[in-house]
Amino acid sequence: MSRPTRLPEGFEAFWAVYPRRVSKGAAYKAWVSQNCEPIAAEIVKAVKKADWADEKQYIPHPSTWLNGWRWEDESVESNDNQALRDALR
Repeated sequence: MSRPTRLPEGFEAFWAVYPRRVSKGAAYKAWVSQNCEPIAAEIVKAVKKADWADEKQYIPHPSTWLNGWRWEDESVESNDNQALRDALR
């Protein structure tokens, strides 16, 4: 895949907020292969909301994160909220 002259807006927004900006080409390939552009806002929101490790070495490469559909991961906060709701029943 050759480098496009202009990257999609959604990808650029994702790249701007992702905390570990490495291997942009691989991230772009993952973005295209996972058809992320239509859900770019959801992905960017998930990146902003995620609880990232303090050390960058523990943050997955962006291509890994995209290929794993990690924006659909359940957050720790939602697990805690569910446990609280269950306890109050």
